[in-house]
Formats: sequence, C-alpha cells, structure tokens
Amino acid sequence: MANAYTGTGSATLGGTSGSAGLVQQAYDRLLEFALRSEPLIRSVADKTPARQSIPGSTVVLQKYVDLALSTSALSESTDPDAVALSTPTTVSITLNEYGNSVLVTRALELFSLADVDPAIANIIAYNLANSIDSVAMETLRGGTNKIFAGATATSTATVAAAATIDSADIRKAIAKLRSANAVARKGSLYWAGIHPEVSHDLRAESSSGQGWLLPNQYGSSQDRIWAGEIGNYEGAFYIESPRLYTAKDGADQTALATTTVTVAGVSAAFTIGVATSSVIATRAEVGDKIAATGIASGAKITAISTSGSTTTITVDTANTAAVTAGATVTVTPVTRVYRTIICGQQAMAQAVAEEPHVVIGPVVDKLMRHRPMGWYGVLGFARYREEALYRIESGSSIAAL
Repeated sequence: MANAYTGTGSATLGGTSGSAGLVQQAYDRLLEFALRSEPLIRSVADKTPARQSIPGSTVVLQKYVDLALSTSALSESTDPDAVALSTPTTVSITLNEYGNSVLVTRALELFSLADVDPAIANIIAYNLANSIDSVAMETLRGGTNKIFAGATATSTATVAAAATIDSADIRKAIAKLRSANAVARKGSLYWAGIHPEVSHDLRAESSSGQGWLLPNQYGSSQDRIWAGEIGNYEGAFYIESPRLYTAKDGADQTALATTTVTVAGVSAAFTIGVATSSVIATRAEVGDKIAATGIASGAKITAISTSGSTTTITVDTANTAAVTAGATVTVTPVTRVYRTIICGQQAMAQAVAEEPHVVIGPVVDKLMRHRPMGWYGVLGFARYREEALYRIESGSSIAAL
C-alpha cells in the first residue's frame, strides 16, 4: 500500500505537504500593518488666516512693517512732519487638491481570509496624514537660513559624511533666532525637529561640557512632554523623528573606494543594464553618482530594479550616447545629508479650503461590486516668517552608505 505520513519538505506558498495533500499550510488571519512614523511636521504650521475675505485658490497673508527709529530730539517750536507707513509685506499660500483612493471589490470582501474593510480604512487614514505631512515638510525644509555642519562645508553639496552636528551648531541657530526676535514655541524654548541618526551624534558629543538634558529632568513639566519629544538642550526642545528630510546630495565620499561594474548589454536613454551580482557588490544606492563613456557628466542613480540576471540602473540625466556592452561603469557613493529644523512661532503658515478627510465614494457599477474609498483635501503651506526658521544640514556617523 502507499505510504501515508507527514512529509518533511516545505511546501510553497499555497501548496501542500504530506500524503495526498492532507497536511496544509496555515495562515494567521490577523495581519499587521507596516511600521510607521508619527506625522508631526504639519503641527509646525501654527499660523492660519484669521479673517479671510473670500474663497480663493491663493490666500495672501500680510505683515505690517514697523516705522524706522526716530532718535532725534524734537524741537519745542516745530511740529514734526508725519511719516508714511510702509506697504505691508505679503506671503502667498497656493492651495492645491490632494487625495488618493482605492477600489474595494465585492470579490475581495468575499474571498479574503481577513476582514479587509477596517484595514483599508486604517491604511487610507494613515496615507492621508502621511502625505499631507510630507507636503508640509517640503515647504518647511526650503527655508533660506542655513547652517552647514563641519568646518569646511559651504553648501549642501560640500557636506561630508564626517560633518556631524554638534552643540555649537545648535547654539548658533538659537542665537540667530533670538537675534531676529523670533518668538519661542514653548516658554523660552524653540522647536527642534531632528532625525534619530543625527540625534545620536548630538547626544554622543563629549566635548560640549554641558551634556544632554533628558525628558525626566523637566521636573514638574513631564505632563507637557509632546509625543516624540526627547529632551531640552541649548534653548530648544527636540522632536526626534525619521520624517526629518534626508537625501544623498552631499559630497562625494572619496575616502571610499569607487566600484566598477560591467554593462550587460547596450544601454541607451536613461538606463544602464549590468550583471546583478556586480550591482550587489557595489552596494549602489539611489542618489549615488554613476559614470562611464556615454553617461552624462554628474549623473545620479534614481532607481535600481532587478529582473532575472540583469539589474537596470536608471539615471537622472539622459545618456549622451549608447553605453555599449562590456563598458565599465563606475559608481561613487554620495554623502547622505540630514536636515535638522529649528524654528519659533509662525515659521510656517497653512490655509485650508477643505480639511483632508476620508471619503467613501458612491457605488456606480451595474452589479454594485466596486466600492471606492479614499481621502481628499484642499490646502497649502508657505513659510511665513523666514527669520523664525533655521535649518542645519549635516552628515551622520551612523548613516547607511
């Protein structure tokens, strides 16, 4: 007779093992969500229109200009001349529509091993908050007041990996804010948004002579600690979050050996195909520089995808000529630059025509099988007081290549 026992081999996804397929794979019907960071950048936008005249696609905020100092003594017998008030300065906020949607089908609801509706609602709600927070970050990180960490950096492109943040950078930013009369956000403290890999360097600093004040040293103010707040130091309270913007747009890491790979086939336009094993050896990442005969000078990698034995590297500038098979391509790592934001009140403003919210769309198909779910909002952001906003750009000692 045929054997009847449990097989020891592993089954493929959805397959079986054991005699006659009697032993089946089991699945956990409780699915976990992806790891998430808490949206917080939008909270910086503490200025909003107070008495907006009419609806519009652009909202103009205005600020009075103070009179020039009058330091000359008045003459007892002469009536001083009147001076004209200066034209108010303006900040414009352009409103845009934002949104996203998914289509939930009847078949998915009937066949899914898990209850998908609550999960989809959760995913949409997070996508709403996550997307709007990213839009706010795009505005906030574009301020004109910048401090570059390290002794030699004079621009983003010259920030080296070793140019880590220190207490002197924080003190300089705080001093500039106070000198510009920027109003603190909480008591006498300014708001500081800091990436965890930058926070590591600041808290590990041993030469400051002052040390780091942890949240439990706030004393009676523990009930006021904001979500994500890690401490109070050098005139600012710190919100640690991976949402603080980073990009591989710093200095070339010339201390690291550049790596060469061989083109697998003729590559034109914006792509270069190389052997998969070679790409893995280079540890190439999006943002790294790439060079070869036929590749435009200064080209950077914008995407890396693998199919079969070939990996396709997409670049940000069209190749000047076809890159031929067998050509040598050089990949040079680029420093990842982190943005630490320090600001006071009214650094950023927002105007909202329709607050972003979850939308359950109408069922309009003939058999009522397709139910749309999504979110929608109309709003915009702008930097309102540049003098109340500073950005420190630095590398990190624990940044990934």
